[in-house]
Amino acid sequence: MITALVATPLIIAAGGAIDYTLATREKVSAQGVADSAALAGARVFNGTNAGAAKVAAERFLAGYAKSLPAGMTYNVSMTGQTVLVTVSGSSQNAFLGMVGLKTIPIGVAASAIAPMKPKSVTFTPTQAQGFWYKKVSILVTRAGSSAEQAIGTVVYQPETQQNSGQGDMTISPGEEFELGKYSKLVLQMEVKQDGCPLEYKAKVHPNKDVFCEKLGKGQAGYTASLKYDTVLRTDDPNTSHYLFVDKVQMPKNAASPLDKILECDQKVNHAWEDGGGFERQDFFYTAESICAPDGEFVRLTR
Repeated sequence: MITALVATPLIIAAGGAIDYTLATREKVSAQGVADSAALAGARVFNGTNAGAAKVAAERFLAGYAKSLPAGMTYNVSMTGQTVLVTVSGSSQNAFLGMVGLKTIPIGVAASAIAPMKPKSVTFTPTQAQGFWYKKVSILVTRAGSSAEQAIGTVVYQPETQQNSGQGDMTISPGEEFELGKYSKLVLQMEVKQDGCPLEYKAKVHPNKDVFCEKLGKGQAGYTASLKYDTVLRTDDPNTSHYLFVDKVQMPKNAASPLDKILECDQKVNHAWEDGGGFERQDFFYTAESICAPDGEFVRLTR
């Protein structure tokens, strides 16, 4: 009799540990399902299709309902570009029911965000100066590829060496650049110190006007005319500090992150130094970005 009285609490204690272990496993499983459902919803969100994002998350939850404890319920909602998923229910006890505790509550939550990323950029030239030819390009890399694609360029062509060098700025193909889907975006400035584009050499007249002469193969200077003297890139730690954004120089020895170069739905002022001296920049334009959520870079926030 005494042995039975002593054994019963021990059985309940040991069984309770088993019940809590099972509940913990079921909670971990439910958390994994909630996380995956939130990510599934965020991946399809493009800024205007909140309904489709919720449906994607709910479809995922429905597909994995059998892996959850019986009676579990879930809810999907959205705040901004964040998908919120909650899963709640209880784990059935095998031993703790002997003392009136039939279930252990299980509740988990997950949220995933589709971060905002520029989908188009408008460049507006404001000023350029100097003796050197300069070209700023927006380069993107598509997912699954290592090749860079030039989406648009802004070129400064010096026309005279008077007044510290003056010339025209031109944009191609237009002021607004549609970026499409990309995994990486870089700004690059290429500099040719003779004042002319590739395959050309400069002739400076006595009045300091600059003319560019097309070179053919075999002509003196042709090989040298096929490359730029300097290439400055925002993803190159050695040259990223040649760009100033709203009068702030980008850090040296570190690649400049995209959100520091282009601000979503904001107009920022860019100024490049071409290598002559940082106290005076040479190439100025404004950059205005329109952003949208990017499903390729979704991440959990809870």
